[in-house]
Amino acid sequence: MKNKNLKQKRPFIYLCTGMSLDGKISSSKRMDTRITTDDDRDFLFDHRVPCDAIMMGGTTVINDDPSLTVKSKTRQEKRLKLGKTKEPTKIGIVTDIAKIKMNGDFLNKGDGEVIIFTTKKSSLNNIKKMKEKAAVFVYGKEKVNLRKAVSKLHELGIKSVMVEGGGELIYSLLKDDLVDEINLKIGDLIIGGNTAPTLCDGLGFTGKTAKRVRLVKVDRKKSYLTLKYKVLR
Repeated sequence: MKNKNLKQKRPFIYLCTGMSLDGKISSSKRMDTRITTDDDRDFLFDHRVPCDAIMMGGTTVINDDPSLTVKSKTRQEKRLKLGKTKEPTKIGIVTDIAKIKMNGDFLNKGDGEVIIFTTKKSSLNNIKKMKEKAAVFVYGKEKVNLRKAVSKLHELGIKSVMVEGGGELIYSLLKDDLVDEINLKIGDLIIGGNTAPTLCDGLGFTGKTAKRVRLVKVDRKKSYLTLKYKVLR
């Protein structure tokens, strides 16, 4: 993984997620949904190996409380051979940290360091408590300033970031031209639902602002596809 963003002073940022044939990453009830009949998690876990950090949006951090760990000794050994730490750093983009589970998996499971970017909506008291568990940076009044956040990650020596979701965070990163690569696993099912989260939610793009990508790799495995795209500037 080559980082061509050193001049921009930010890490290489790549998305990795599974989605249904109709573009949903979960059901309308936000339940954990198997995208294919195979183990979806292997796709994510393998892509965690080369990254320095994993980033998730606030809704996912609060509702799912993911541990974001590397799930096998083999993958951990691969990371060490690449000169990485055994576990990646965990990054949460959370507008208000009040609902993050202080005793949950995101803050406590695994050996990876935790970084939280938040806004002035988080109370000073909650920030003080959170600093016992994580490094906390207040970047924004209503929404986290993502450009400032990724610049800080660069300052901290983080060269590559894997983004696992959710759709609101992915939209915001794409809007700010902060995504370099997209890795998708397209499953063999249709989920439907006009409130089910998609790969890219948020306000959406118009024809002039729509993001362009170039397909660079396709793999077919049984009844699903894995696709890799380069995001064009």
